[in-house]
Amino acid sequence: MPAAAKRKYLLVIMLTIVSHMIYQTRSFTSLSRNRLSVINGRISSFSSNWSNKNTSYKTGLARSTCLLSLSNISSQFSSSSKNILLEILNNEPIITSTKSKTVKLYQSISSKSKVRSEQQMTILEGHRLIIDTLAHNSHLYRDVLVTREALSHPKLGEKLIIQLEDLINGNQSCRIRLAEQNVVNAACDTITPQGVVALTSIPQPYEFTPSNTDNGKNTNNFFLILDGISDPGNVGTLLRSAKATGVEAVIVLPNCCDLWNPKAVRSAMGTTFQVPIRSFSSWEECLSVMSTWGITGKDIFAATMEGSRKSNYENDRKEFNYESVAHYDVDWFNSKYENKALIIGKEGTGLSNHVREAVSNGMIRSVHVPMEQGIESLNAAVCGSVVMFEYHRQRRIK
Repeated sequence: MPAAAKRKYLLVIMLTIVSHMIYQTRSFTSLSRNRLSVINGRISSFSSNWSNKNTSYKTGLARSTCLLSLSNISSQFSSSSKNILLEILNNEPIITSTKSKTVKLYQSISSKSKVRSEQQMTILEGHRLIIDTLAHNSHLYRDVLVTREALSHPKLGEKLIIQLEDLINGNQSCRIRLAEQNVVNAACDTITPQGVVALTSIPQPYEFTPSNTDNGKNTNNFFLILDGISDPGNVGTLLRSAKATGVEAVIVLPNCCDLWNPKAVRSAMGTTFQVPIRSFSSWEECLSVMSTWGITGKDIFAATMEGSRKSNYENDRKEFNYESVAHYDVDWFNSKYENKALIIGKEGTGLSNHVREAVSNGMIRSVHVPMEQGIESLNAAVCGSVVMFEYHRQRRIK
């Protein structure tokens, strides 16, 4: 074997040993995984280089040892990290009683909007929701209950373990404990819990910060206003569409479903934590605050077929359409850098009396989604999503 090949052989063996040492260490941190990925990348690079060379040693002991080592490391990842996490969790007693203070706190936050508001916390459950929110909002986590079975889930157990390890390393204020399945079931809101449940802080309310263009004007921000939407499923769908279309923030008027209701949070699939939210105690307060954001009545569109009897804006009399306009005829993203807002009313009954009166008096405008005959109205979430994606379409082409 040439001297250069011997040096490569020894280097690969050394890197392989280091890889094993990192995985065997008791402090299995994100930093260790990052270092390991670099090492494995170098090993793979050497293997690739050898494969491309027509030499007598490319199928030799060094290459076989390297590939076998990588295979063993991959197969040992889940069990090794799981054992380390369990050892950490075993430092605290496992929760066995469904009557414990912890379970009662979970139940109270899950079922009572007032408690969620007072504690400024909500509840998350299930592998996917917790894995996704841990990836982006781990700093909000305050408590986690997990079963051994949840950590052994064939598809999602490994991902959950990785996120929980990162949470242990990065969020000292969060407590993570093992619990028996009946305890987690009691703490959960769903019929078939998945063995993992968590308490998280509710993010701070949205605060408007002007985004300046080269002309010193605000960009075309789009705001979604929920006017009495009561179904958690519709709320979740609207939040997901808001995230998908780049909505600046979601505004919540009185009599809406609590957006931090566990059912609404699950329906939104984590987007409740990704879209800024601001609640107002009245329609008048909403109008007053939004005016400071550069949004006047003529920039607010309520989803309804109803038109207005007059316009409050003298400068717009020549161009103002008193009837409800089609959603694709609204210039949602224009050269004037005007912010816009869309109001979606309650399922069945539609807009609240205050908003409907504002439309009738010409204080705000109205918009609708054109439909074929025979259909009276669209589902609230569908209507809102259609309009938001029209805004998104205009934004992409301008």
